[in-house]
Amino acid sequence: MAFFTSRDGVKLHYEVEGTGPPLLFHLGAGADIELWRRAGYVGPLSKSYTCVLFDHRGHGMSDHPTTVEANHVDRYADDVITLVKHLGYSDVLFLGWSNAIHVGLRAAQQHPGLFDALVLLGAMGRPRAVATIEEATKNRVAEIRQKGWWSILEPMSAAEKFPVPEWFLDSVVATDLEPWIAYIEARVLWNWEPWDALPAVEAPTLIMVGELEDPEDVMADVAAAMPHATRLRIPDREHINAFLYSEFVVPRVLEFLAARSPQATG
Repeated sequence: MAFFTSRDGVKLHYEVEGTGPPLLFHLGAGADIELWRRAGYVGPLSKSYTCVLFDHRGHGMSDHPTTVEANHVDRYADDVITLVKHLGYSDVLFLGWSNAIHVGLRAAQQHPGLFDALVLLGAMGRPRAVATIEEATKNRVAEIRQKGWWSILEPMSAAEKFPVPEWFLDSVVATDLEPWIAYIEARVLWNWEPWDALPAVEAPTLIMVGELEDPEDVMADVAAAMPHATRLRIPDREHINAFLYSEFVVPRVLEFLAARSPQATG
């Protein structure tokens, strides 16, 4: 087990597996780094890359700060930057799912050259007015307080074409809820939209999204707003099962990264 300390004093856990160019894994809300292994990512990717598996704040064996300030997206992005420096890397590859899309874009915008390439799994919404965000935040937090993680998992599971494995649901439900609530509450304080970052992210980017989670193909517009991005849709999958469809995702990730990491092993 390995740890480092963030600039605001949070103790954060990570693990390193494999050899080759460094590839930093970042999850969204819920679960811990074991999810990457169970979903089938680490085995094949660690044959060609040094996989840096990161329990971001509030998850797994990392500290679980619960204040809004500690769960601002800028804190999450800064943690990524601090981890890269802690490991002595000048740059890394980035693989992020779900809310990690926001984190990766923020870190890449603030620190050009940090990422040699990004792989972003999932969808994101179009920009919203502050008043809309405030109202949505109030309603969402109230629902989470009432139903816990199931306020998110139930509608997600219902939207899936294929059953969601019980082990996945169990891993999310076992996650501390309070940091996630604080992250949601911090959204109104961002003073930033992920779309703001898109033109500034020069790193080659592969966006993979379930075609059922992005019916309007918003991520095609995201890719078009970036200098060097490609959008690839994952057939017949919603948000969770698009991620779990590693037998489809991983070969395409390997192909994309290999073209940008000639020193990769395997």
